Amino acid sequence: MVLAQREVRLRRGMGLAEATLIGVGAMVGAGIFVLTGIAAGVAGPALILAFALNGVIALTAGMSYAELGSTFPQAGGGYAWAKLALPPPFGFLAGWMSWFSHSVAASLYALAFGAYFGHLLASFGIGVPYVSEAMETKILAVLVVAVFTFVNFRGSAETGRAGNLITVGQMVVLFVFAMAGLWALRGAPQWPSSFSPFFPKGVGGLLTAMGLTFVAFEGYEIIAQCGEEVRQPRRNIPRAILLAIAVVVPVYVVIAFVMLGATRVPAGEGMVVWQYLGQHAELAVLEAAKQFAPGGVALLLLGGLFATTSALNATLYSSSRVSFAMGRDFNLPRQFALIHRGRRTPYGATLISSVVIVLMAVALPLEDVASATGITFMFLFAMINVSLVALRYQRPKAKRGFTVPFHPYLPILSTCCLLLLAAHLFQFSATAWYVAAGWMAVGLVVFREYASKREKEETGARALLEERTVEPIKDAVLVAVANPKTVAPLVRLACAIARSRETSVIALHVMKVPAQLPRSEGRRFLDRAEPLFEAAIEVGEEMKTAVYGSLWVSSDVRKGLLEALAEKRPSLVVLGWRGYTRARARFFGTTLDPILRAVSVDAALLRWRGKRAEFKRVLVGVTASPHARLGIEIAEALEGQLGAECRYLHVVKQGTAMDGATDREFLENGEPEVDLEVVHARSTAEGVIEESKDADLLILGAGREGVLSQMVFGEKTRGMARRARSAVLLVKRRPGAGRSLLRRLFTRQG
Repeated sequence: MVLAQREVRLRRGMGLAEATLIGVGAMVGAGIFVLTGIAAGVAGPALILAFALNGVIALTAGMSYAELGSTFPQAGGGYAWAKLALPPPFGFLAGWMSWFSHSVAASLYALAFGAYFGHLLASFGIGVPYVSEAMETKILAVLVVAVFTFVNFRGSAETGRAGNLITVGQMVVLFVFAMAGLWALRGAPQWPSSFSPFFPKGVGGLLTAMGLTFVAFEGYEIIAQCGEEVRQPRRNIPRAILLAIAVVVPVYVVIAFVMLGATRVPAGEGMVVWQYLGQHAELAVLEAAKQFAPGGVALLLLGGLFATTSALNATLYSSSRVSFAMGRDFNLPRQFALIHRGRRTPYGATLISSVVIVLMAVALPLEDVASATGITFMFLFAMINVSLVALRYQRPKAKRGFTVPFHPYLPILSTCCLLLLAAHLFQFSATAWYVAAGWMAVGLVVFREYASKREKEETGARALLEERTVEPIKDAVLVAVANPKTVAPLVRLACAIARSRETSVIALHVMKVPAQLPRSEGRRFLDRAEPLFEAAIEVGEEMKTAVYGSLWVSSDVRKGLLEALAEKRPSLVVLGWRGYTRARARFFGTTLDPILRAVSVDAALLRWRGKRAEFKRVLVGVTASPHARLGIEIAEALEGQLGAECRYLHVVKQGTAMDGATDREFLENGEPEVDLEVVHARSTAEGVIEESKDADLLILGAGREGVLSQMVFGEKTRGMARRARSAVLLVKRRPGAGRSLLRRLFTRQG
């Protein structure tokens, strides 16, 4: 028995304060306690600049998250936006990398908590009998993951409240630490010498430190992950992201400053401060706290516990939300999409993510894998910047709570910086690059062998009824039939073209079935499609052309058409156009516009005005373009197969010298050879409209438009098509390989 799918949504229980603090808690996490000393040993005093520049890059990428989060607030964050904006498999990879990065980060934070809590117990003489220190750390890590799994199971509001308490405590510890360091500087007039030279390892050291510590700035991404659970998301998500960055960056800069300025190297060590901090690596903060902070070790242990639990809470939350979104989209097994009926929390994704976190914390060597998290986060943020640019073009009228300034230059600059930092990290840890590349390679295999197939099975279009042929139809002409009144002219046109190309016609009808029903339920509506196919086959018999019916079902007609085109691979697609649309920012309609932008085959769009499906008098607008050549080819097919009387017209604006360029283009450079008429008029449009008054059909080629333009046929061509009194056929030649790739990249419609 096939059960209807139910829409799954999360409860909105998180306000601005909770969303901001969950981001702050993830950003001012264990990174500041573990990475600061290591980065100081790599960059020297330039660590301060590394933190500041990372803050700038985080701000630029964070603004992309703020705009997208306020426009498309849903669980999954970057994964959901990349899936909406970019073609497969980029959306899946965004989610795959985000889930990996947050899960590994959560494992590290759990182990860090175990180490800090173990030190705390040891200071009181408490320990786990018959267990080594390393095993004790792992046991404590498993326990803390279990605690926060329960907290996340309770709900986003409970998660936010727990995170609030931890984050506030953590910020208090860091405030005391920073104030103690600044106070210590008052009695050490020689402290400026600790910052000279500022770049002891050059720009390379600065870039390496930025790459190492960038993972500490990714926490704002978690705010976007909870978009479906934030109240008033269009207002609160941008504010929470920008507030979190504004709070965190100064904290990192001040902490780095006081550690470099207030720490003193013991006599006889023979090194400068930044080398001393680098030597102590992850214990550098402890060494600094011993020297100038009151109750140094206790303060550090308390701050470490706050930091690790805060970051663990946030990353566990994020990993569960992105995997939930992937499960809901059928990119991961359905268990990830399970929702608790009472609490409306994704308990399936939370439990599975927790198991993955525990397994990695207990069983895997995480040092180099942890370094790979920074690389995957950089790639993820770069992908989100590209998604922002794409969605600005695809959804220009979407209601945005925040807009990124200097678009598209700022997102492009941010993307270049992120990729530069990721590439530079190869010099520091080649293994991390291999791990990141390996995880992405595994993701591509999972997408190809599982995710793409299951998503198509669950939501994609399906061929429900088809007339089979002995052999596949090569270079078929595909005609989409939906309106009984236009079946005859559409199929007659398709048959004429098919006969001239010595191929057959596929009459395709896409039937819309509610998303809650399985595609097999489309059989209940077969009787609605039968009259369309009967009319199409009748025209085919009259034209002595083979016409094969193909019925597809889909929850989205647009997706169904595109998937059928991808499978059939016709040489030409013929579509009907009713001539108007009430949709904003659309010319041909919410179905046709994205199809015309996305198809990589020749396309013909017919607006029929007439009672009889005849093409007696045809006027062809001729310009020096490959689209006009397709129009001439179709006109010649009508002339040869239907006996149409065709005129080929080129209009020159009055006052413009005629240099014969068009004649040379069409008459001297080979086929097609036509009897070209040249007329002068006040404008091209006026001339074409005037000459088409006595025509049954006006054929116009697509205008010249940029790769990213949404005007598929150009403004002038669109205007003529709207004003013409005759039937109009708009034709578009398939784009070249390079243009097709770029157009598909920026025209993905979810």
